[in-house]
Amino acid sequence: MKHDPLKFDIAPFSDTPDQRLFWDGHGCQQIFNALLSVIVDGSPLQTVIAEPGLGKTILCRKLLNSLKSHKSRYRALYLPYPHQDFDDSLESELFAAAPDQRRTVLLLDEAQALPDEFLCRLTQSLLPGGSGAGSMQAVLFGQPELEQHLQSIALKPLADLRTANYQIQPFTRHQIQNYLNERLLKAGTDPQALLDKKIVDTVWRASGGIPRIANTIMRKALHAARDDNTDTLQYSHVLAATASTDATVP
Repeated sequence: MKHDPLKFDIAPFSDTPDQRLFWDGHGCQQIFNALLSVIVDGSPLQTVIAEPGLGKTILCRKLLNSLKSHKSRYRALYLPYPHQDFDDSLESELFAAAPDQRRTVLLLDEAQALPDEFLCRLTQSLLPGGSGAGSMQAVLFGQPELEQHLQSIALKPLADLRTANYQIQPFTRHQIQNYLNERLLKAGTDPQALLDKKIVDTVWRASGGIPRIANTIMRKALHAARDDNTDTLQYSHVLAATASTDATVP
């Protein structure tokens, strides 16, 4: 029986981050390794800066799971939406020293939304001899506004604690092709049965190299192919997907 390339074991282009589909060909694996290495060294603060849709969240969650697998050494705390209102109980949990010899590692996603008051308190917790008793570290994941925020006079003490800063860049055309291929393979299908040069070129140009937009285009295109009761992805499906997505084809 002929395999249907539009049948998948897992959704290849979900609109939510899926660590099973983590792709390490864009430097994110190197960033992940570097983050872990610096955490092991005990440095207080690292930042990861990227535009929306470039993979900050999936990288953050991968780091969280790695730290949790070493729970005898680290107390990993994850705050995914810092723009939410903080209450006393949440802040108390975040800034409380671990009750044992473990190091507390705060992972803060969308950190550009953190209020100054929170960041100033974080500074005090990260300082040697501060309220975190020297046992706290933090990794801030944020958009470029975070970098601008850290350059303010009020937050200079926090910026001075930073020992590493990583930038995630948009994908090149070659990287987009490898990214799409890898996701389709992990989803259980043959990418060569679905992708051709014209389709890859269009997805790359329309997405601007941003994987979140590429995922949206491919997800819509595959849905259109299924609606047409075809077993192949056609260029017209991709064009229709770009037309209904915040993307353009120059």
